[in-house]
Amino acid sequence: MNRIHLFEIEDLPCCPGVIREALTDFLFGLYHLSNVYKSTYGKINEILEKTGTRAIIDCCSGTGGPVLKLRNYLDTHQKKDVKITLTDKYHNLRSFEKFEKEYPETIMGIGYSVDATKIPSSLTGLRTFFSSFHHFKPEDAAKILKDAVKNEAPIAIFESTQRHPVDFFLALTSPLAVWIILPFSKRLTFWKFVLTYIIPVIPFAFMWEYIISILRTYSLRELQALTQKIQAENYHWEFGKLKSGLRKKGVIYLTGYKKSCN
Repeated sequence: MNRIHLFEIEDLPCCPGVIREALTDFLFGLYHLSNVYKSTYGKINEILEKTGTRAIIDCCSGTGGPVLKLRNYLDTHQKKDVKITLTDKYHNLRSFEKFEKEYPETIMGIGYSVDATKIPSSLTGLRTFFSSFHHFKPEDAAKILKDAVKNEAPIAIFESTQRHPVDFFLALTSPLAVWIILPFSKRLTFWKFVLTYIIPVIPFAFMWEYIISILRTYSLRELQALTQKIQAENYHWEFGKLKSGLRKKGVIYLTGYKKSCN
């Protein structure tokens, strides 16, 4: 099955802020409870070691995703000095400020819109993408890789979805998960409650997002094809799948950094 790039609700400029925020809130709660990306933190630590990088620029952060889990991992693996910066095109200033207060000096948020295809040169460090690379069409996905190469920035891309029957089943049952998990994000406002439990717009919006995310997710073959389209002979690329929960190969990843750092 080939990749299909249909629209996601949260990508639309007209998407109400309460819905966009609730969708990312659910993902934050999901990552907090399930630790979907646990296996990726070691890979990130490995890249930090090989490149000597002491900063992480998290792209398309939403309301934080797995950043707190990553922060705790780094703190317990002699990486307390590694600073994490949160960025997003539709930045959630309230969430960013909350993280800054809870983790002063080690997590900070950028209070303006950041285009992941053209990261400001002032933001240096390992660029991470958690469940967000699929939002970009091939031409824009290639721009993200080219921009990293141009700025000699290491990059790590992780996706927890695949075009697999298990993922489609999980997507169809996801409204139930939203009803159960959303309160664990600790960001359930009045309107989020109404649009989740009274008029179930948010649960079924997330089901749509989940299905489309699966259809959009790049396979390992497609990721490899993207890297072959850009001139990056001086870059070391690595592709693979990591364990996620009960699935031995549940997280697809692509990492890249200058060969001289290897």
